[in-house]
Amino acid sequence: MNDYRDPVTRRNIRLTVAAALIFALGAMAALMYKLSQPRILNAYELREQRVYVLDPPPAVQPLALIDHRGLPFTRERLRGHWTLAFFGFTSCADICPATMATLARMYRELKPAEQADLQILLITVDPARDTQEVLGAYAAGFHPDFLGVTGEPARLRKLALEWQSGFEPAAAGVADYQVEHSGNLVLVNPQGEVHAFLRPPFEHGALRVVWRSLRATY
Repeated sequence: MNDYRDPVTRRNIRLTVAAALIFALGAMAALMYKLSQPRILNAYELREQRVYVLDPPPAVQPLALIDHRGLPFTRERLRGHWTLAFFGFTSCADICPATMATLARMYRELKPAEQADLQILLITVDPARDTQEVLGAYAAGFHPDFLGVTGEPARLRKLALEWQSGFEPAAAGVADYQVEHSGNLVLVNPQGEVHAFLRPPFEHGALRVVWRSLRATY
């Protein structure tokens, strides 16, 4: 079939088709890029995940604790990176190993640069039994990067109350005991401020999205 349209018309049609194709390819590339990026939760979605962001975030008070390697743990060690802290103990029967396992799976699925920007702490609520050696072995059992923190009982209790993670010390004279404690996670931002409280239950995928969202909007 002969095309009786003049050359100018045919050229305009070709240009229009080419422009439409380029636009479609660009739109598809933009969509694929967007889908490849980590999902960022808004404030409402964060609350649905039981995340409570503090505004303004209070600065962490001076700390005089010690890590499982015997090094002083002061608030300066909370600066320059994010920190997720959990108050628990190594003899805990349920919530502690479950939470630590969730943190470990979440942490392993982060990119190396993200891992370098996130410190995971297990702060003991049972310093009598959780020696540095015990804490170190327990934390490393979940991930070698995880850090155990201990200290004087009064200082641990004060910090737990400040970070909405209170616990009840064991009764004196009881040999085989459990410690009643909060299941919260505490997120400290790179300025050494308490950024958010996260309430259980936790799921590793949701926890990863929550942290990435808070980090991206910081």
